[in-house]
Amino acid sequence: MRLLSRKEEMILLAIWKLQNDEGAYGVTIRSYIEKMTGIKWLFGAIYGPLGRLVDYGYVESYESDPLPERGGRRKILYRLTSKGKTELLTVNKLNKALWQDVPPLREKL
Repeated sequence: MRLLSRKEEMILLAIWKLQNDEGAYGVTIRSYIEKMTGIKWLFGAIYGPLGRLVDYGYVESYESDPLPERGGRRKILYRLTSKGKTELLTVNKLNKALWQDVPPLREKL
């Protein structure tokens, strides 16, 4: 069994949340994760794990229609596969199990 890295988990969650709204592509995935974590991410930090997620079959890529502006390019969009959804559910169950019965943590030690 292979476990997702934390980065891979965050990217899968971002894709799941964005795929039906504005579309999940490199810029929106990065912006979403930065907003949620408060940490600046380089594009390489997104595209490396994203490529692995495609290779594992958790995510698939497809091209958008050309943008309406003159000479508009297509975007590479991403969506979760059923295998990717299953993987997210697995990591969610694992996280719940790991945190179950953990003694209360204080903000400052």
